[in-house]
Amino acid sequence: AVEHKMGIFGAMQTAVSGMSAQAFALENISGNIANSQTIGYKRIDTSFEDMIPDLSLSARITGGVNASSLATNSVAGAFKSTGINSNIALSGDGYFATSQRTTTTSGASSFGSSPYFTRRGDFALDKNKNLVNGAGYYLMGYTVDPTSGMANSGVPTTIQLPTGDMAPKATSTITYQGNLPSTPSNPANTANALPAGVATNLTATPPVVATTYSANNESTLLNASIAGGSVTVYDAKGTPATLQTRWVKNASNTYDLYYENDSKANGTSPKWTFLQNFQFDNSGNMTVPATPKVTISGLSIDGTSLGSIAVDFTGMSQYGDTSGQFRTTNIAQDGYSSASLTGVYFGDKGRVYAQYSNGLQQPVADIAVAKFNGGQA
Repeated sequence: AVEHKMGIFGAMQTAVSGMSAQAFALENISGNIANSQTIGYKRIDTSFEDMIPDLSLSARITGGVNASSLATNSVAGAFKSTGINSNIALSGDGYFATSQRTTTTSGASSFGSSPYFTRRGDFALDKNKNLVNGAGYYLMGYTVDPTSGMANSGVPTTIQLPTGDMAPKATSTITYQGNLPSTPSNPANTANALPAGVATNLTATPPVVATTYSANNESTLLNASIAGGSVTVYDAKGTPATLQTRWVKNASNTYDLYYENDSKANGTSPKWTFLQNFQFDNSGNMTVPATPKVTISGLSIDGTSLGSIAVDFTGMSQYGDTSGQFRTTNIAQDGYSSASLTGVYFGDKGRVYAQYSNGLQQPVADIAVAKFNGGQA
């Protein structure tokens, strides 16, 4: 056997390589500590490798150690709430697809189609309503049809929120549900409730009732009816109007619904207008109208013409209620006014929504998330 002894120079060389490797590792550790609060930072680990010279047995000398950095790892950091709606983070694997902006000499902006990938999610809206993070990279995604909510397939593009106002939507459907008491708190005295000169036949189907109450006769209606609730409706331009309703019980199991067509009417001008007759069986179930969904034409409130609106009375009932009042279960409608953009909201599945001043949200895009084979990128 051949005995090899380590000389002084070899020992020093081995020790120096070890110290150098540890110093390199400490540099990575200090960098990780310094960037512990940096958004989207990925820590750097150190890999140590034994260095063995490729020599013959008779010429073998002592080796050393080498240190190298491991590329960006896939270990996620701790999540921290920023309180900013436009800041997001990825849970698990994946990277945000982002683009870089270039500006021409004329001042026009464009975005590259080749994506860059990052975990940094401190996005904010810029002046052009694009989402950009603190490093200057712009979020990319797949556009979404605002009506159907379906994402468009294809190549992801830079996400831009709508720059204009949300257009108004006229009310087309009203949902009106509730329970009418079998004995109201102030049951109508038909002889006093109906204006003079109005033909009355409560045995007819439906009964003949007053079609309108003027401002002069309003107190008569109010005294012989119970409140039916209200809902704000909108015309095609987004002009709001309050649909105020009242119920008159003019016969057993029979109610008439009125709405206030002109809150500023005076004298003999019509103020409350007949809307719909309702009849119930002895169990409190609605029998008239036979079809719960009724289309009402010519609806006008305070000069705002609302056109034809479908009113869904499904679920209306006449059960006993000791309060003697109409109990609302659901009064809603599908219209809204125009609105300005107030911010951005991210759904938990990566959908981007534009938020508006009327409280509504509109889907804009689905975030593009890239995954790679292996834990590094």
